[in-house]
Amino acid sequence: MMVYALTAILQGSGFPPIAKAMSYWYSKKERGMWYSFWNMSHNVGGALAPIIASGVIASTGNWRMAFYVPAVIAIAMGVGAIIFMRDRPSKYGLPSVGEWKQDALEKQQEAQSESGLTGKEIFIKYILKNPLIWLAVGGDLCIYMVRTIITDWPAVYYTQVAHWDLVTASSLSAWFEVGGIVGGLSAGFISDLFFKSNRWTSCLLFSLMLTASVALLPFFQHSSYLISAMLFALIGAGIYGSQLLFSLGIIESTHKDAAGSATGVKGLVTYIGAASAGLPVALVQQSFSWGGVFVLMMLVNVLLIISLLWLQGASRRKSRVSYQGVSQSQVLS
Repeated sequence: MMVYALTAILQGSGFPPIAKAMSYWYSKKERGMWYSFWNMSHNVGGALAPIIASGVIASTGNWRMAFYVPAVIAIAMGVGAIIFMRDRPSKYGLPSVGEWKQDALEKQQEAQSESGLTGKEIFIKYILKNPLIWLAVGGDLCIYMVRTIITDWPAVYYTQVAHWDLVTASSLSAWFEVGGIVGGLSAGFISDLFFKSNRWTSCLLFSLMLTASVALLPFFQHSSYLISAMLFALIGAGIYGSQLLFSLGIIESTHKDAAGSATGVKGLVTYIGAASAGLPVALVQQSFSWGGVFVLMMLVNVLLIISLLWLQGASRRKSRVSYQGVSQSQVLS
C-alpha cells in the first residue's frame, strides 16, 4: 500500500515542472494549442499501458514484467527529460517568450511578475493571496466531483434503473473517454483560435456543454442508447476540456515563477476533493435515490458556472488595471 501511494506521489510530481516549462517556452497566444497536444499524452499513455502490460506478460509468461517494462520506459523518459528539457530562456541569454513572439498578453503577465522575490514571497503573494487561483481551484474541484460521479456510477445506475445489461452500461465509459480525448485535444485550439486565448470564456463554453448534457441524461435512458452514448461523449469533452483550460488559466493568472507551484496546489486540492466525493455521493443516493444524485450534479455544475463567470469578471478587471499600470510606466519612462 505504501509503495502504491509512493508511485502516485511520484507520478503527480511530473505535471508541475512541465506546466512551468510550458509557461516559459510558449507564449499565451499559442500555449493552448501546444498544451492540448501535450495533454493528449495522458490518453495515449492510458491506451498503451494495458497493451504493453498484456503483451509482455503473454510473451514472457511472467506477470512481474508488466511492472518492470513500464518502469524501464519511465526511467528512459526521465533521462530524456533531463537531457532535453531546458530552464527559462533567460538562463541561455535569450529574450522572454513574450518579447520573442511579440505577444502583448504574454508581456502583460511578464510585467506583472515582480523580480527579486524569494520563493516563499512568490508563493504567499501570487498563490495563497491570489483570489483568481482559489476561484479556479474551486471551479476545477467542481469538475472533478462531476467526473468522479460520471466515472464511478453509470454501470450501477443503468443496470438498476434503465435495466441495461452490464456490458451495454459499461460501454458508456468508452464513449466518455473518446469524448474526453476530443475535448482535451480541441480545448486549447479553440481557446487560442476563437477566443484570443481567453481561458475562462472558453472554459465556460465547455462547462455549459457539460451541464446541458448531464441535464439531458435522464430523458433518454429508457429510449435511446445512441443518444445516451453521445451525451456521455459530450460530458467527457466538457470535463476534459474544462480541466485543461482550468490548468492553463491558473498558470496564466499567477507569477511566471509560480506556475509549477500553482498547478501543484490545484492538483492537491482537487484530488483530495475528488477522493472525498465518493462517500457523500453514496449517502445522497441512499437517502434521495438517483434523483438526488442528479440534483447534486446539477448543483455542482451551477457552482462551476458561477465560478467561471466570477473568474471572467475578476480577470477582466485585473487585466484593465494592469494595462493601465503598464501604459503609465511606459509613458513615465
